[in-house]
Amino acid sequence: MNNLGKISMKEIKFFLATLILISFLTSEELSAQSPFAPWAKLSSDAPKEISARKYPVPSKDEVGIPAYPGAYISSVSAPKQDTIRYEQEVMAFVNLVTSDPVSSVISFYKKILTKDKGWNYSEEYKTFVKGQTVNALTGFVPTVKIRDERGDNFDLGYVDPNYKKNLKTRIEVTYKPSK
Repeated sequence: MNNLGKISMKEIKFFLATLILISFLTSEELSAQSPFAPWAKLSSDAPKEISARKYPVPSKDEVGIPAYPGAYISSVSAPKQDTIRYEQEVMAFVNLVTSDPVSSVISFYKKILTKDKGWNYSEEYKTFVKGQTVNALTGFVPTVKIRDERGDNFDLGYVDPNYKKNLKTRIEVTYKPSK
């Protein structure tokens, strides 16, 4: 028998190790690429093309701040190339909505956006700020703003009315993209 038909144990081990390494690297890349959160469900009569939904949804890693569990995206900021003239002024953002009460959302973020990680919370503005709370409204630092939601914001215009009627909280995550 020729040598082509024989595969050594060493070659099999090398092949399997290579296969495992490739699958590990691919899964790491995919998890880094997973979207920050899903879009809010549209109503059945929504137009097929909604220009704001053409903007790319950032990845979890790009935002660097966890999305509130079960929240849906209502809007995202325009890509950098669309806001280049404002580059010094505009930070990227993602608006989320949820049917959970404001108090639950604040409790969630109080557990993860902590002082030892550089975050401060402004009770007055219901806003978490990376750095000093005096910068909460400047738009120049990462923030997580938590507001009451009634479902009547412009970015919810085409969202399913059965979902909108249950909304209680809006979460605006302003971030500096990690890329």
